[in-house]
Amino acid sequence: MAAQDTAAAGVRWIGRVDTSDPIGPRFSWSGTGFVARFHGTSLTAQLGNEGAFIFKAVVDGVPQPAFTSMPRAGRYALATGLPAGEHTVALYRQSEGQLGLSQLHGLTVGDGALLAPPPAPQRLIEVVGDSISCGFGILGAIDDDCYATQSHWDAYPSVMARALGAEVSTIAGSGRGVVRNYPGDSVDTMPQIYQRTLATEPLPTWGFGVEPQAVIINLGTNDLGNGKGDPGPRFVTVYRSLVETIRAHYPSAFILCTIGPLTSLSESAIVYRYIRTVLDARAAAGDTRVALFDRILPQTPDKYAGAYHPNVAENTILAAQLGEELRARLGW
Repeated sequence: MAAQDTAAAGVRWIGRVDTSDPIGPRFSWSGTGFVARFHGTSLTAQLGNEGAFIFKAVVDGVPQPAFTSMPRAGRYALATGLPAGEHTVALYRQSEGQLGLSQLHGLTVGDGALLAPPPAPQRLIEVVGDSISCGFGILGAIDDDCYATQSHWDAYPSVMARALGAEVSTIAGSGRGVVRNYPGDSVDTMPQIYQRTLATEPLPTWGFGVEPQAVIINLGTNDLGNGKGDPGPRFVTVYRSLVETIRAHYPSAFILCTIGPLTSLSESAIVYRYIRTVLDARAAAGDTRVALFDRILPQTPDKYAGAYHPNVAENTILAAQLGEELRARLGW
């Protein structure tokens, strides 16, 4: 089965998309986007955005400089000056979902027409996480605006997926925790919003029609961060529920649980202890396709980006570590 078979508005969608309006699909999560194939010399997208969001186009496999959208409706040249013929263009949203929604209103082909979109690769990975998985502040310095320097393309989920010949669907939000978020509240924690199609809207829920071969959960940093300390045994209860929810939707997927690299060794040890409790219960229930990855070390100061988040170099390390683990576990 292909990684993602959602098609609407003449394109194949990557990640979660609301197709209740088939001619104006809506999307929001980091890295969500679409791929189009056409015969012509250029491709322009008509997008509607609830804010100034960052996007990245990839033309015939070549990544282009990121661009920032205007709030509300706008036209954006994704590819220009191409030789007449068949081309493929992908567009990925870099800004994270909790900033608002994007909508595709249409595509215009220069000197040609859209063709059927290309098929998806056979490999799909889902990543469930927080700001680290979004690429929050990844291109900035410590004191830079982290939303303006987001880049999911450069974050470990995307880097890992490209190295593995896979697509990735990232369900992540900055500050989201398992039982409590970075500020200390428990509103819209990641387990609460995991089943959403769009990050900011409870409905529609995602249909889970295509099963990934692997799911990576990288959560817990915000449960400890900002001086909150040990989140307590409730972490086990809610984390177990999240794993059970994922397993119910994906009966055969390999689930890899981890945390890092923003936590210290002592903080990671707390979360690893709780995760092991969850995994022991899963093993007792006969689930052999869930495991802990506890080899992510705290990043060093030379790897700091915006608000001390991991920079591109650190994300490259994470991508290699997790990708190697998936190769070994899945035979990729």
